Amino acid sequence: MRVCLLSGGSSRRMGRDKALLPHPSGGVWLTALVDQLLPLGYPVQVLSRHREHAEVLGLRPGCSVLLEPPPWNGPLQALARVLPLPPGEALLVLPVDMPRLRTAVFLQLIAAWNRAPEQAAVAHDGMRLQPLLAVIPSGSPFRPCLDQQLQRGELRWMDWLMRVPHQSVQLPAEALLNANCSADLSALEG
Repeated sequence: MRVCLLSGGSSRRMGRDKALLPHPSGGVWLTALVDQLLPLGYPVQVLSRHREHAEVLGLRPGCSVLLEPPPWNGPLQALARVLPLPPGEALLVLPVDMPRLRTAVFLQLIAAWNRAPEQAAVAHDGMRLQPLLAVIPSGSPFRPCLDQQLQRGELRWMDWLMRVPHQSVQLPAEALLNANCSADLSALEG
């Protein structure tokens, strides 16, 4: 298994780079999430188009930064850059804008995937899927469906997810808070 933290968005709705927002536990969202991922013991790769992210992470052991070249067409295109084609590997993928995620939540998701490794394990907050937090197997049908969808110019993650075998994994809703705009920041303080 490998871990990929998606951190290459433009943060238009937030008005500033979400990855570099101060985190209540110290550091910024990007470093706080990496610090929760490293105890898993898997290689952590941050996928970003922002050189500042590599600078912020410095030379953290177990963590690398892959600078995403254009075109930047959202998270599904980003997934295609890191999801292996050959079978036999899985990718724990998550977005940088879930700053409440903790190691224990990742372990729950990985445990659920281990019970059914032929399916993607996708986070669910009790009300809806949180598709950018998932364990995704490599190989078929995951990678071929992804490539076919992108070739058709279809960029919606949920459209791809509905074409591949997956299970929803209920995780603590408070940990899955997705902060996309300034108004969401007040929820983080509560």
